[in-house]
Amino acid sequence: MAAPAMASPCAAAPPSVLQKLARVVHDVHYDNLPPAVIKAAKDLILDTLGCAYGGFASPVAIALRKMAADCGGAEQATLIGTGGKTSAPLAALVNGSLLRYLDSNDYYFGRDPAHPSGNVAVALAVGEREGRSGKDLIAALVAAYEVHLRLCDFAGAPSLWRRGWHHGTNAQFSTSALAGRLSWDEPALTAHAMAIAGSHQNTLAQLQSGAVSMIKATAEAWVGKAGIEAAMLAGHGITGPLDLMEGVHGWAKSVAGEVDFDALAAAAPKHRYRILDASVKPYPAVATALAPIAAAIRVCHANTIVADDIQDIVVYLPGFALNSPSAHPGRRYPASIESAQHSFYYCAAVALLDGACGDAQFTEARLADETLRAVLAKVELREDPALNELWPQAAGGAVEVRMADGALYGHRCPYPPGHPRFPLSAAELDGKFYDYATPVLSEPGARALHDAIYRLEDFEDLRDLTRLLAPAA
Repeated sequence: MAAPAMASPCAAAPPSVLQKLARVVHDVHYDNLPPAVIKAAKDLILDTLGCAYGGFASPVAIALRKMAADCGGAEQATLIGTGGKTSAPLAALVNGSLLRYLDSNDYYFGRDPAHPSGNVAVALAVGEREGRSGKDLIAALVAAYEVHLRLCDFAGAPSLWRRGWHHGTNAQFSTSALAGRLSWDEPALTAHAMAIAGSHQNTLAQLQSGAVSMIKATAEAWVGKAGIEAAMLAGHGITGPLDLMEGVHGWAKSVAGEVDFDALAAAAPKHRYRILDASVKPYPAVATALAPIAAAIRVCHANTIVADDIQDIVVYLPGFALNSPSAHPGRRYPASIESAQHSFYYCAAVALLDGACGDAQFTEARLADETLRAVLAKVELREDPALNELWPQAAGGAVEVRMADGALYGHRCPYPPGHPRFPLSAAELDGKFYDYATPVLSEPGARALHDAIYRLEDFEDLRDLTRLLAPAA
């Protein structure tokens, strides 16, 4: 997208927070990235695309593909799994919802949590539309993660979630900045893109409270679609309120309640980019359930657990988790797969009985199993002060199981598998990707895409990569 000429700001006016943040985004260049950061970006792209293939056949994906077809529009970006094309904003909505559907995509915890992989759908859509290179994609994605995770740490009093906003709200700034970064080399325009996006895309936390509905899968994708649209508006000359963050009626005061402007807009780092702090999920469940799931699986494998002989199960969690919807008593007997994935009761119980926690544990038949439902009645959630000390750097957990004969089994996971201090191995990352991607792409197609991601820097035009997102004709 060609950048229009923009009027120069008054020389005496200091740059706004969004103008400073836009400069941070444009100061990230591939050639200056450490090898570990480049490797992390590739790992997260692989993991994110795997999750998208896992959600390919979901009711949400089917409905959104129909919506995109109804909308029509320019054929700018590829739909994952079908190879069809739609506009970049609609591609971000469809693909972003696919990758979010299983709740198996990456995450981060600060004042607020985040699923920063929602930025990947935007990067692919805009990068393809603009014909950018693989190096451009990596640099822009690292910049987007930087913005997104800084907001998790430096915005909110005490957090967006506690103020009634869904954490996907933060993605309005990262996705619009990302779309700008891939569309032009002009920070002034990117600042306007963020100002436009931030004027509209604040999402209510009710989206993920109570009985979780299908629309939850669009949380970051909907915002990402709007982030691209905001950048497109800026690219065509529409301006936004550059003081949106710090203004009298601005985002900091009205939505977040508090923002550390200096920390948010500090100069781009040279070595320690925040993309290194993202965690990868080994199980398709809410992030705060991953450690209890791992602990329950360990207890199952180390002991003989007979459902009828269980007297009680205690799941230990940090206090933050106990104040989240996943701990609500209404989630003890989840009625939908989405609610089950966001239930500490269900996740711990099914992992304990099955010694696993994958797609097979989240089916309508498994939710209705009478033996499992009887065990759910025996689950108690408790706060663990030792886990509070690690929060939010780690969402740890523990499980204790008391049997009818008095035997007590337990295990603790201070750091869940997939955390930067307890990372998944290359084999585990590959296994997760192939499990999801192979049924859609076939084994040769999945392998071709896997190999392409790990040589992403060789692609001069991302359209040579995105053609691999669907099975060969």
